[in-house]
Amino acid sequence: MTRFWFHLFWLPRLYIIKGRGLRAMRARLARLRMVNRRVMQSVITSQVAADQMEEQHRRIREAMDLRRVANALDDLWVLDCLFEVENDPLMRTAFQRINSQNPGRRNTPSTFTGGRRRRPSLP
Repeated sequence: MTRFWFHLFWLPRLYIIKGRGLRAMRARLARLRMVNRRVMQSVITSQVAADQMEEQHRRIREAMDLRRVANALDDLWVLDCLFEVENDPLMRTAFQRINSQNPGRRNTPSTFTGGRRRRPSLP
């Protein structure tokens, strides 16, 4: 008789306890899944942000390289124009006449009065 009474007493409580444990386990697993999902999303977003930063860094570096090449070409063009002006006989005589009219300029270097210059080479 006592056996039957304990059976009736404990049986519903066991299901309730088991149900609570299952519910708690499911809740823990749901929380873990949610945390794992958030972590994976943050990892994915940080990877995307890192890729975008690398792409932007590459574009900036390419633009800087293009500017550096353009500046070098501009410098060569200016030197080439100066070379042509210095070696032009009409310009040379004109500058010599101008320098001969200004005898008071002693400390300033005379412009275009030296020998012929060579064309600048590529760096």
